[in-house]
Amino acid sequence: MNFLTQSNLTAYASGKAILIGEHSVVYGHKAVAIALPDVKLKLTFFAPDHSQNISSWDNAWFTKIRGNSFIPEQRVTQLLTKAFEKALTLCGVDSSLQYYIPQKFLIESDIPLGGGMGGSAAISTCLLKIANQIFNLNNETKAGLNFQQQIQFANEIDCLFHFGKASGLDASTVASNGIIEFSKGKLPEYIQNKKEFWLALVDSKERGETAHMVKKVAEKLNTIPEQMQNALIQLGVLAEKSILALTAGDLKLLANCLNTAQNYLCEMGVSTEKIDTIIQKFKDTGALAAKLTGAGGGGMVLGLFESKPDVLYSHFDKDSLFITRVPQYVEKS
Repeated sequence: MNFLTQSNLTAYASGKAILIGEHSVVYGHKAVAIALPDVKLKLTFFAPDHSQNISSWDNAWFTKIRGNSFIPEQRVTQLLTKAFEKALTLCGVDSSLQYYIPQKFLIESDIPLGGGMGGSAAISTCLLKIANQIFNLNNETKAGLNFQQQIQFANEIDCLFHFGKASGLDASTVASNGIIEFSKGKLPEYIQNKKEFWLALVDSKERGETAHMVKKVAEKLNTIPEQMQNALIQLGVLAEKSILALTAGDLKLLANCLNTAQNYLCEMGVSTEKIDTIIQKFKDTGALAAKLTGAGGGGMVLGLFESKPDVLYSHFDKDSLFITRVPQYVEKS
């Protein structure tokens, strides 16, 4: 048997947050999402001399989340192995791992597990990048991944972590490495934000399963259709206004859109008391706006600030707080 590579290989991807458009995006409206420049995941695939005592591919996975080491449970490592095989197939590498000697993987992530910050999409993207590097090392004809391929392939891998269904929003946002507008079935478009701003995210430490929250909204849509249809439509309108606010550098208008969106999300039943408490604390410490981000029922809470909110470090645990600067858009060369 051979090794897949004799070299250490590394790949990086960002976490993500939805600024606006949760749940309404499921019903065909636009969402606005951002790749978080200061919240990263690094994946290292080690050379043979660093992969000793790895007995199988399912035992090859090691993880550090915000510096804390642990070995994932077997169910997760089996899923990661399956995802790696999928990435190899998509990149044109023989994916029968049984014919290769196992090598060590290390996932080092700032992204909390299950918090709605795109951790699985970041892993999927990094696995894809590693697989593409392996192909290029072993083939004279080199192959790159264009933007559309990265989104498509990463989403196919990400579906493995979401019971076969992933909207593509997370993979699109991670691939963009910027702010995008996203609609189901369409390629994302970059948003050229005219003004720098800061985002803070706090982990509520509650967890609401995305599929369960989507089902909850669908059930309420059947129970009180007029009220829910109006909320979904208004969230779509607010997403459109947010795009205009970003491109105009109008943080006041953006804040108004985000705050109003939270009101509709509360109306839809996807916020929680813990989320509401964090939102109030954000506003008490100078946030222009605050809302849940993601499916709700827990997960992350997002705050919009005009400048770096250092005051938050004295209000929230270091392990649950993320602060990131969003620079003004610069055209990519």
